[in-house]
Amino acid sequence: MPEQMADDTSASLEPNGGGRPDRSTPRRPTPRGTILAGAFGLGVAGDLLLREATGLGLNLYLLFVVLATVLAMVLRRAGIRPALESVGWMAAGLLLAGILVMRASPALQAMAFLAASAAFALPALRSGAAWLRGCGVGDVVEAIGSAVVHAGLGPLRLVLARSRERPENPEGPGNQEGSEAPVAWALLRGLLLALPLLFVFGALFMSADRVFADLVTGALGGVEIDVLISRILVVGVLAWLASGYLAGFVTGTRVRQRLASLGVRPSLGILEIGTVLSLVNLLFTAFVLVQLQHLFGGSARVEVTPGLTYSDYAREGFVQLALAAGLVLPCLLAADWLLRRERPRDARTFQVLGGLQLLLLAVVMASAGQRVRVYQEAYGLTESRFYGSAFLIWLTLVGAWFAFTVLRGRRDRFAGAAVVSAFVLVAILGLVNPDERIARSNLTRAGVTVASDSVDAAYLGSLSADAVPTLLEGLPALSPEARCTLAVRLQARWGAPMDADWRSWNRAKVRARRLVGEAPADLLSTEGCPGPRS
Repeated sequence: MPEQMADDTSASLEPNGGGRPDRSTPRRPTPRGTILAGAFGLGVAGDLLLREATGLGLNLYLLFVVLATVLAMVLRRAGIRPALESVGWMAAGLLLAGILVMRASPALQAMAFLAASAAFALPALRSGAAWLRGCGVGDVVEAIGSAVVHAGLGPLRLVLARSRERPENPEGPGNQEGSEAPVAWALLRGLLLALPLLFVFGALFMSADRVFADLVTGALGGVEIDVLISRILVVGVLAWLASGYLAGFVTGTRVRQRLASLGVRPSLGILEIGTVLSLVNLLFTAFVLVQLQHLFGGSARVEVTPGLTYSDYAREGFVQLALAAGLVLPCLLAADWLLRRERPRDARTFQVLGGLQLLLLAVVMASAGQRVRVYQEAYGLTESRFYGSAFLIWLTLVGAWFAFTVLRGRRDRFAGAAVVSAFVLVAILGLVNPDERIARSNLTRAGVTVASDSVDAAYLGSLSADAVPTLLEGLPALSPEARCTLAVRLQARWGAPMDADWRSWNRAKVRARRLVGEAPADLLSTEGCPGPRS
């Protein structure tokens, strides 16, 4: 299977599907040596930046920079000149990765990492050629999914298959990698295949026999085995993933044409699609009608429903409604893709049913938003509610775009803008600084709308370093008990000296430690306060 897959994906770049070969340089075969060397270099860089680091920040951003640099070298060696769109995506990936340095919120950092990774995956679909304009949703899913698959295959695509590529001028300059000696490549394949086995069996034998372990340790010059193993793992895993990604970028990661050739595309008539949409619409309508009297009742509903608290009303409803809202658009997209339009009225019927589904979805999302408002009024804002609200706003915009494009027969215009909007959402969240907004919202409640002793100081103290400037600013307005709790937590988390490990440098964390260290003694006085609670 790996050999067959590699044979298919290592074929010569197609002019209409792959990247654009540089006209000043003759097309070259896949630069296997450059890919393997670059992947190994990235693995070493990852070991130096990530292993034993005290946190994530500058190190992960620099790793993306190294990946972009290695990718540029590989593309140059392969004679591929990426389109401006692909360069823009990789630049956007680096900008989004910058959030890892500027913000400290774990949730926001995770979103930034995934967005940056996706930005690097998209241009690999067609070897750096432009394709997003006019693409379909399936193309986006394929681009991200196939990049993950190719990264998982690692160097197998390079060493287990005989390439079908043939250089135009095998003896010309710059084609040394296309004329590797068969013996050398056979040895390299054998070495790469043997390394995992040597590692596994060697570890087992060393654990089973102390004398053998001492001999190996002595042969390695006294290097600690656990340190060596950890280094090999970090370098090996990163190099493996990088080699697969780089090889996939050069050859393109498209697989749908091959899968489509295995069978006829599935399709359904309007009777089947209409039945599904009609039943789902009936369910949504029943929910809206039953809940209509208190969907937007807020506190009134809580007061008239026995055993229902604000927390139950918000927590038990919001997650389910948000999940239901998130499933509607994928279902409508699948229905539009499967629909076999045999008559003009088939498309009109789908438009009516899909439009009704979107209207009902708007009511459901409005109900979810109301639950967030009720929760915030009673208990304050939290990270889950903030990000959930941002997701609902984005989903509303995407739903409107779906109605404007797909329901009007312009499906090819939907996916590109929807994907770009997702990246824009992550960028906006990075600029908005969610933890700072959460802290300010809760402190405003404590100082203006409700009694100051009702603020959840323990939760505020658990926020990331992004919230520290706002927390210090609002600390004097809190009640003595809340102020004491928050001061204890701020001192415990940010009162220690700054970490000297430059790899984990993060602007928000550095600023938080500096502000706490420079704060007046009476502001963060913890005299008589209990220690930080878990």
